[in-house]
Amino acid sequence: MAAIAGTAILALVLAAGCGPEADRKQAAAFKAEDVNRQQIEAYNQFAVRMTKQLLQESGETNFVISPLSVTLALSLALNGASGETKQEMLRMLNVDRLPMEAINQGSEVLIDLLEHGDPAVDVKIANALWARKGTQLLDDYTGRMKQFYEAEISELDFDRKDAASTINKWVRKQTHNRIDSMADPEKLRSNVMVLMNAVYFNGRWTEPFKVSATRNAPFHLADGTDVTVPLMAQRASLPYKEGEGFKAVRLPYGSGRWGMIIVLPSEGVSLRDAEAALLADPAQLWRKDFESGDTIVELPRFKLDYKKKVSGILQSLGMKRAFDKQTADFSAMVSGSEGLYISSVTHKAFIEVDEQGTEAAAATSIEMDGGGEPSAAPFELRADRPFFFAIEDRTTGALMFLGSVSNPSS
Repeated sequence: MAAIAGTAILALVLAAGCGPEADRKQAAAFKAEDVNRQQIEAYNQFAVRMTKQLLQESGETNFVISPLSVTLALSLALNGASGETKQEMLRMLNVDRLPMEAINQGSEVLIDLLEHGDPAVDVKIANALWARKGTQLLDDYTGRMKQFYEAEISELDFDRKDAASTINKWVRKQTHNRIDSMADPEKLRSNVMVLMNAVYFNGRWTEPFKVSATRNAPFHLADGTDVTVPLMAQRASLPYKEGEGFKAVRLPYGSGRWGMIIVLPSEGVSLRDAEAALLADPAQLWRKDFESGDTIVELPRFKLDYKKKVSGILQSLGMKRAFDKQTADFSAMVSGSEGLYISSVTHKAFIEVDEQGTEAAAATSIEMDGGGEPSAAPFELRADRPFFFAIEDRTTGALMFLGSVSNPSS
């Protein structure tokens, strides 16, 4: 089911993003007119560029990411960057013409509106930062992280065996257990900091598919073979569009603010060729100018997991200095930041689509190393059994005393 599922998911992350759990009792603090449209357009362009790269690497396999999660995680690092490191990140995200204050305010507005936009759709967006015990984060940086991103900021002893489980417990909580783990205990020992974003989305179709209408049917793979899949079906008044080389339908969630765009390549057009054409369209016309009318939709149930280290992708898109220990500049983040650099960026995503709706989650982790040598795993010696000892003069090498202890209580 790689072909159609890949297109459906691509449409979801670009059109709707993956989000989180709405507070049904709390209204949004901002209004739609507060959205920084220039910022959203810039982030969408970055999302398309990154997706094109990832699709080239994924081949014919299923694929799902949350560009929103990646962008927000990068924003946490961007706020701590300075000099040319910061400029490269701004250019990669296409926001180099926006002041940092506008970017942060725009992110605050976006998070608020996504979380509280539709009480019928659960959306949650969470950010966090864990710093190695003893790392001196700058007050100005932590203030911005709390004010604009509501980030949880903690100091953590990365050498403790349970340090990774602390981070992974946070990830599981924010994604309703859909993303199991992001932190690796061994890698964490060399990290100075971990920046994390997690997003969760759970939306019911405005017009659910009837389970009784679902039937097993063949799904035609790119290699010409067929597989049998549960194919959902419904007939309803829905937004649809027919473009050059594709057909598309928008399936709404809740009140209709959120929706999944299903893009089906025309007969004879491969999924990869269709994706290449759609993602090459700077105006993203495949997302616009839908008309509504009587529509029959058949869609397979599907459930996907995806994991990818995106460090190389980000470097190929122009963010190079941040990954180089010699050139990275994160002096706006940490006191004594010499040598602090991004060592790895990892993204995980999950999505499940059935007759009732869609559940999706994603997390993006940015690991930062350097900034002074982090302590190695502690050497342990517990003298709770007989032991030998020596007292020496290190200057001359002379042994002053030698001895052993068999029973210290006697």
